Parts: sequence; structure tokens; C-alpha cells
Amino acid sequence: MTASSAPIRGQKFSSAPPAWREHAEEALIPPLVALLVALICGDLLILSYGQSPAAVYRLLLEGTWGNAYGFGQVLYKATTLAFTGLAVSFGLRAGLFNIGGESQLAAGGFAAALTGLALPAGTPLILALPLCMI
Repeated sequence: MTASSAPIRGQKFSSAPPAWREHAEEALIPPLVALLVALICGDLLILSYGQSPAAVYRLLLEGTWGNAYGFGQVLYKATTLAFTGLAVSFGLRAGLFNIGGESQLAAGGFAAALTGLALPAGTPLILALPLCMI
């Protein structure tokens, strides 16, 4: 061995692909296949109505991401779904199955509103917000 090809101390030589590459393939392939199947099903549905899939998808993107209002609506609705999914994931991690996350979100919002209404009129905001969140 020459000095330039000597292994570095602690370095392992292996012809196997890195473990992260295998995990990345396992993690990426199912969502990509699902997206492809959804696009094909969407295309077939749009074609069954006699419309061009490209034109419909262009209108869909322009309506949602083409202006500030559409972008704000996407964020508004996605935030609610993301937080509901997060709430359900806590139970799933503990081995519990929970359906009704959306209803629980609505009930929590209703309870927070009732708490805010029950507070005296002069309650400072710094005190009212934490009380409504409890």
C-alpha cells in the first residue's frame, strides 16, 4: 500500500450501499407511487368529463397558489389538518387508536370560546389567552 491509498484509521471499506440510501428508497417509493396513481386517476376522471387534464391542473394551481388569498387559504386549512394529525399521532405512538380528532378540535375551540365569554369584561389579554388555552 502506498501512503495515498492507506486506509484512514477507523474507516470501514464496504461495497454495500449506505444504509441511508436503502432507507430513503423505502421511504420515498410508496408516496411517489401513490402520487402517480392519484394523478392517473385524476386524469381519467377529468378526461371522462371531456376536459383537458393539463388545463384543469393549471387552473387548480393558479387558483390556489396564484394569489395571496389562495395561498392564505391553503395555509389556513392545512394548519388545522396538520395539528389534528399531530394530536392523533400522540395516541398512535402510545398504541391507542383515536378517531374523531377533528371533532375534538372543534370541541376544544368551542370550550375556549365559552371560557373567553365567561371571563369578566376587563380581563387583561395576557391573562385571558392562557386561561382560554387551558
